Amino acid sequence: MTRSTHPYVPARNERLSAEQYAIVGNVGFFTMRAYKRCVPFVITELNEAILVTLLAERLRLGMELYAYCLMPDHLHVLIGPKEAGRWMLTFVDQFKGKSTRVSWAQGWRGKLWQPRSYDHLVRRSETLRAIAEYIIDNPVRKGLVESSEAYGWGRLLDPLPW
Repeated sequence: MTRSTHPYVPARNERLSAEQYAIVGNVGFFTMRAYKRCVPFVITELNEAILVTLLAERLRLGMELYAYCLMPDHLHVLIGPKEAGRWMLTFVDQFKGKSTRVSWAQGWRGKLWQPRSYDHLVRRSETLRAIAEYIIDNPVRKGLVESSEAYGWGRLLDPLPW
């Protein structure tokens, strides 16, 4: 992967109408931050459990998971509904709840995630590939690894829809 600059211009985080998050073909870029700036995702066993939960919830809730990257203090996901009636917002909320319970089984105490997530509904005029690369290149930009392939907590997964 190449190092990406920000492939979109973030706007104020004003949530769109809920229906937009359930349209097949729409893609959402979500960032979930760890609670109160804590840094839980530096523990291998916890990271593995979080990613197992992410992949299981993807299947259970009918989401495409195009890219993800679990950083020490946050998680980026690029997702979209596989079929009508599947909601990106439901996926994020249920993943956060389930992964918090999983973290407790791994020895974490207290809250794991901030109550809200940042989301950006990707517009067709934006380059989806560039956003996916931006997500998986995050550990390179932060100096954690030399290449995104060397980072064990992020990858491209499902084929991009456009």
